[in-house]
Amino acid sequence: MTSSPTLRGYPFQPADPGLIGLLGFVIATLTAQLAHLGLQDENPVFWIGAAFGGVVQVTAGMLSYFIGDDFHFIVYNAFGWYWIVVPGFLLGEELGFFEVTAQARGLFSLIFAVLALLFAVPGALHNRVLPMTLICVAGGLGLQSAGAFADAPMLGSVGSVLLLAASALALYMLVEKFLWRTMHRHLLPLGRPWLRGEPASES
Repeated sequence: MTSSPTLRGYPFQPADPGLIGLLGFVIATLTAQLAHLGLQDENPVFWIGAAFGGVVQVTAGMLSYFIGDDFHFIVYNAFGWYWIVVPGFLLGEELGFFEVTAQARGLFSLIFAVLALLFAVPGALHNRVLPMTLICVAGGLGLQSAGAFADAPMLGSVGSVLLLAASALALYMLVEKFLWRTMHRHLLPLGRPWLRGEPASES
Protein backbone atom coordinates (compact mmCIF):
# COMPACT_ATOMS: atom_id res chain seq x y z
CA MET A 1 0.00 0.00 0.00
CA THR A 2 1.51 3.32 -1.04
CA SER A 3 1.46 6.27 1.32
CA SER A 4 0.10 9.67 0.39
CA PRO A 5 2.68 12.31 -0.57
CA THR A 6 3.62 14.62 2.27
CA LEU A 7 5.07 18.09 2.56
CA ARG A 8 6.96 18.79 5.81
CA GLY A 9 5.17 15.89 7.44
CA TYR A 10 1.65 16.94 6.39
CA PRO A 11 -0.50 15.22 3.73
CA PHE A 12 -0.01 17.02 0.43
CA GLN A 13 -2.66 17.44 -2.25
CA PRO A 14 -1.93 19.72 -5.22
CA ALA A 15 -4.37 22.54 -5.88
CA ASP A 16 -6.68 22.28 -8.88
CA PRO A 17 -5.27 24.41 -11.76
CA GLY A 18 -8.80 24.71 -13.10
CA LEU A 19 -9.55 27.26 -10.39
CA ILE A 20 -7.26 29.87 -11.93
CA GLY A 21 -7.89 28.64 -15.47
CA LEU A 22 -11.61 29.27 -15.22
CA LEU A 23 -11.01 32.55 -13.39
CA GLY A 24 -8.76 33.81 -16.19
CA PHE A 25 -11.25 32.74 -18.86
CA VAL A 26 -14.20 34.42 -17.14
CA ILE A 27 -12.49 37.75 -16.53
CA ALA A 28 -10.87 38.01 -19.98
CA THR A 29 -13.96 36.92 -21.91
CA LEU A 30 -16.30 39.20 -19.96
CA THR A 31 -14.02 42.21 -20.44
CA ALA A 32 -13.53 41.62 -24.17
CA GLN A 33 -17.19 41.06 -25.00
CA LEU A 34 -18.37 44.11 -23.05
CA ALA A 35 -15.91 46.13 -25.14
CA HIS A 36 -17.12 44.42 -28.34
CA LEU A 37 -20.70 45.39 -27.50
CA GLY A 38 -19.65 48.98 -26.90
CA LEU A 39 -20.34 48.92 -23.17
CA GLN A 40 -16.75 49.92 -22.36
CA ASP A 41 -13.66 50.99 -24.32
CA GLU A 42 -11.06 48.52 -25.59
CA ASN A 43 -8.12 49.76 -23.51
CA PRO A 44 -8.68 47.32 -20.61
CA VAL A 45 -8.89 44.40 -23.06
CA PHE A 46 -5.17 44.62 -23.83
CA TRP A 47 -3.96 44.30 -20.25
CA ILE A 48 -6.70 42.07 -18.86
CA GLY A 49 -6.64 39.81 -21.91
CA ALA A 50 -2.86 39.41 -21.78
CA ALA A 51 -2.72 38.86 -18.00
CA PHE A 52 -5.87 36.89 -17.14
CA GLY A 53 -6.70 35.39 -20.51
CA GLY A 54 -3.09 34.72 -21.47
CA VAL A 55 -0.67 34.32 -18.58
CA VAL A 56 -3.19 32.89 -16.09
CA GLN A 57 -4.66 30.34 -18.51
CA VAL A 58 -1.27 29.22 -19.80
CA THR A 59 -0.13 28.80 -16.20
CA ALA A 60 -3.23 26.68 -15.50
CA GLY A 61 -2.49 24.62 -18.60
CA MET A 62 1.11 23.96 -17.62
CA LEU A 63 0.13 23.06 -14.05
CA SER A 64 -2.40 20.60 -15.53
CA TYR A 65 0.54 18.91 -17.26
CA PHE A 66 2.13 18.11 -13.90
CA ILE A 67 -0.99 16.37 -12.58
CA GLY A 68 -1.42 14.39 -15.82
CA ASP A 69 -4.59 16.18 -16.96
CA ASP A 70 -4.24 16.13 -20.75
CA PHE A 71 -7.67 17.66 -21.43
CA HIS A 72 -7.17 20.84 -19.40
CA PHE A 73 -3.51 20.99 -20.45
CA ILE A 74 -4.47 21.48 -24.09
CA VAL A 75 -7.63 23.56 -23.51
CA TYR A 76 -6.08 26.13 -21.19
CA ASN A 77 -2.90 26.35 -23.22
CA ALA A 78 -4.82 26.76 -26.49
CA PHE A 79 -7.00 29.59 -25.24
CA GLY A 80 -4.23 31.04 -23.12
CA TRP A 81 -2.03 31.54 -26.16
CA TYR A 82 -5.07 32.81 -28.06
CA TRP A 83 -5.34 35.56 -25.46
CA ILE A 84 -1.65 36.36 -25.75
CA VAL A 85 -2.03 36.86 -29.52
CA VAL A 86 -5.25 38.94 -29.42
CA PRO A 87 -3.71 41.86 -27.45
CA GLY A 88 -0.97 41.87 -30.09
CA PHE A 89 -3.66 42.51 -32.70
CA LEU A 90 -4.91 45.46 -30.65
CA LEU A 91 -1.40 46.82 -30.13
CA GLY A 92 -0.57 46.62 -33.85
CA GLU A 93 -3.82 48.37 -34.72
CA GLU A 94 -3.14 51.13 -32.19
CA LEU A 95 0.50 51.72 -33.15
CA GLY A 96 0.08 51.14 -36.87
CA PHE A 97 2.58 48.33 -37.40
CA PHE A 98 2.04 44.63 -38.17
CA GLU A 99 -1.65 45.45 -38.52
CA VAL A 100 -3.92 42.44 -39.03
CA THR A 101 -6.87 42.69 -41.41
CA ALA A 102 -10.41 41.96 -40.24
CA GLN A 103 -10.47 38.86 -42.48
CA ALA A 104 -7.25 37.53 -40.94
CA ARG A 105 -8.64 38.06 -37.46
CA GLY A 106 -11.82 36.33 -38.58
CA LEU A 107 -9.82 33.33 -39.76
CA PHE A 108 -7.97 33.24 -36.44
CA SER A 109 -11.31 33.23 -34.57
CA LEU A 110 -12.64 30.50 -36.87
CA ILE A 111 -9.69 28.22 -36.06
CA PHE A 112 -10.43 28.49 -32.35
CA ALA A 113 -14.15 28.06 -32.93
CA VAL A 114 -13.38 24.68 -34.52
CA LEU A 115 -11.00 23.80 -31.69
CA ALA A 116 -13.63 24.64 -29.07
CA LEU A 117 -16.13 22.40 -30.86
CA LEU A 118 -13.61 19.55 -30.91
CA PHE A 119 -12.81 20.08 -27.22
CA ALA A 120 -16.53 19.81 -26.43
CA VAL A 121 -16.52 16.11 -27.36
CA PRO A 122 -14.12 14.89 -24.63
CA GLY A 123 -15.57 17.61 -22.39
CA ALA A 124 -18.89 15.75 -22.57
CA LEU A 125 -17.27 12.95 -20.53
CA HIS A 126 -16.98 15.27 -17.51
CA ASN A 127 -20.40 16.83 -17.00
CA ARG A 128 -23.12 18.71 -18.87
CA VAL A 129 -22.01 22.30 -18.24
CA LEU A 130 -18.48 21.93 -19.65
CA PRO A 131 -19.48 20.93 -23.22
CA MET A 132 -22.23 23.57 -23.18
CA THR A 133 -19.58 26.17 -22.33
CA LEU A 134 -17.33 25.04 -25.16
CA ILE A 135 -20.22 24.97 -27.63
CA CYS A 136 -21.07 28.57 -26.68
CA VAL A 137 -17.41 29.49 -27.23
CA ALA A 138 -17.46 27.78 -30.63
CA GLY A 139 -20.69 29.48 -31.64
CA GLY A 140 -19.55 32.88 -30.40
CA LEU A 141 -16.18 32.79 -32.15
CA GLY A 142 -17.77 31.34 -35.27
CA LEU A 143 -20.29 34.18 -35.48
CA GLN A 144 -17.60 36.77 -34.86
CA SER A 145 -15.55 35.17 -37.62
CA ALA A 146 -18.53 35.27 -40.00
CA GLY A 147 -19.14 38.90 -39.04
CA ALA A 148 -15.53 39.78 -39.88
CA PHE A 149 -15.67 38.09 -43.28
CA ALA A 150 -19.10 39.49 -44.20
CA ASP A 151 -18.52 42.91 -42.64
CA ALA A 152 -21.67 42.33 -40.58
CA PRO A 153 -21.26 43.80 -37.07
CA MET A 154 -24.60 42.34 -35.96
CA LEU A 155 -23.22 38.81 -36.33
CA GLY A 156 -20.26 39.78 -34.16
CA SER A 157 -22.62 41.19 -31.52
CA VAL A 158 -24.65 37.97 -31.41
CA GLY A 159 -21.35 36.11 -31.08
CA SER A 160 -20.46 38.33 -28.11
CA VAL A 161 -23.73 37.38 -26.42
CA LEU A 162 -22.87 33.69 -26.83
CA LEU A 163 -19.40 34.31 -25.42
CA LEU A 164 -20.94 36.11 -22.44
CA ALA A 165 -23.10 33.01 -21.92
CA ALA A 166 -19.91 30.92 -22.02
CA SER A 167 -18.39 33.21 -19.42
CA ALA A 168 -21.44 32.78 -17.17
CA LEU A 169 -21.29 29.00 -17.50
CA ALA A 170 -17.56 29.02 -16.74
CA LEU A 171 -18.23 31.14 -13.65
CA TYR A 172 -20.84 28.60 -12.55
CA MET A 173 -18.25 25.80 -12.88
CA LEU A 174 -15.67 27.91 -11.04
CA VAL A 175 -18.01 28.43 -8.07
CA GLU A 176 -18.85 24.72 -7.94
CA LYS A 177 -15.20 23.72 -8.19
CA PHE A 178 -14.17 26.23 -5.50
CA LEU A 179 -16.89 25.09 -3.09
CA TRP A 180 -15.97 21.45 -3.68
CA ARG A 181 -12.25 22.01 -3.16
CA THR A 182 -12.66 24.21 -0.08
CA MET A 183 -15.81 22.81 1.58
CA HIS A 184 -15.87 19.28 0.11
CA ARG A 185 -19.49 19.70 -0.89
CA HIS A 186 -21.12 19.62 -4.30
CA LEU A 187 -23.61 22.47 -3.96
CA LEU A 188 -24.14 23.37 -7.63
CA PRO A 189 -25.23 20.58 -9.98
CA LEU A 190 -23.17 20.25 -13.16
CA GLY A 191 -25.42 17.61 -14.71
CA ARG A 192 -24.69 14.09 -15.85
CA PRO A 193 -22.13 13.68 -18.66
CA TRP A 194 -23.49 13.49 -22.19
CA LEU A 195 -21.09 10.67 -23.06
CA ARG A 196 -20.21 7.54 -21.14
CA GLY A 197 -16.62 7.00 -20.17
CA GLU A 198 -14.00 8.05 -17.67
CA PRO A 199 -12.46 11.52 -17.95
CA ALA A 200 -8.77 11.86 -17.14
CA SER A 201 -9.49 13.77 -13.93
CA GLU A 202 -12.31 15.32 -11.93
CA SER A 203 -13.82 18.35 -13.67
